[in-house]
Amino acid sequence: MSANRQQILDWAASGQLQADKLEQALAVTNSMPSAAQNLVFFSRVVLVFAVLLLCSGVIFFFAYNWDDLSRYNKFALAQGAFIVSLLPLLKVNLQQPAGQAAMFAASLLVGALLALVGQTYQSGADTYQLFLVWALLITPWVLLARMPALWLLLLILLNISLVLALSALSIRHLFAPFSNLGWSFFALNSAAAGLWMLTTQRLPATRLLRWGERAVSLYSLLIITVLAIGYVSSWSNSDGLTLPVWAAFSALWLYLYRLRQLDLMMLSALVMAAIVLTMATLAHAFSGIFPNDGMYFLLALLVTGLSSAAAVWLRKLSQHAALASSSRSSP
Repeated sequence: MSANRQQILDWAASGQLQADKLEQALAVTNSMPSAAQNLVFFSRVVLVFAVLLLCSGVIFFFAYNWDDLSRYNKFALAQGAFIVSLLPLLKVNLQQPAGQAAMFAASLLVGALLALVGQTYQSGADTYQLFLVWALLITPWVLLARMPALWLLLLILLNISLVLALSALSIRHLFAPFSNLGWSFFALNSAAAGLWMLTTQRLPATRLLRWGERAVSLYSLLIITVLAIGYVSSWSNSDGLTLPVWAAFSALWLYLYRLRQLDLMMLSALVMAAIVLTMATLAHAFSGIFPNDGMYFLLALLVTGLSSAAAVWLRKLSQHAALASSSRSSP
């Protein structure tokens, strides 16, 4: 059903199927989700929100009653909540939604326990150490469970610890030709995107895995594009490899999402990044040549032209993909 549904949606996106006929086509091919599938989807959504609300309730309970609880009561309640979150794993495995929710809740409560230790004993450690130790402690669970949500949680913790570490250690720049601090975030997140692809390529393809890969990759593209825009605005020699790295990253992006597996969403993101970078470069180059009104008008025309050309290119790719899919499915 999922293959038929995706093919019909591709036809609608490419214009081969009229929009008012989409619902009828999905119904005729039995591609509409059934009541049981809708129930499974909504039950999982409710489960996710329940886990998030319960963990938030534990944290806010301590925050509100901090002065009224003794040290032993705080640790007893926190450790009790942590143990209770792991109890479902005695009955269900990590492949079931309940087991994954329990593992995610336990990973969140590890951070709450670490924060409780830090606030109770006032060890004087920097804040980034909390998030770094939190990330290190849940890493075995992340590798064991192979849950996209846990991978994203681990990456968020590493990014937060990196931000706080750079601030706490008073690091203002790195080494040429990568002196901007943003290079550390690009290295972390691009490496995470590569590891994500390598570790999940043999797993069954799911939407959650796909969207997790997209989120990490898009964040890496955002970082390198911001670095490139900053470079063309200053042309600093200490970051002389910014544009070549951006070009190499874009070439790899085209290989992954155009040649290896077509992904119009990711290609659209790359096109938008390229247009924004081009406009920033031209705006910096024309700033002393044309008056502001003329420069803005010229840039507006260029944005319109480049966006139209990109839309035509993406539409052709969608049409070719739909034709290829229909030819493979036809006898």
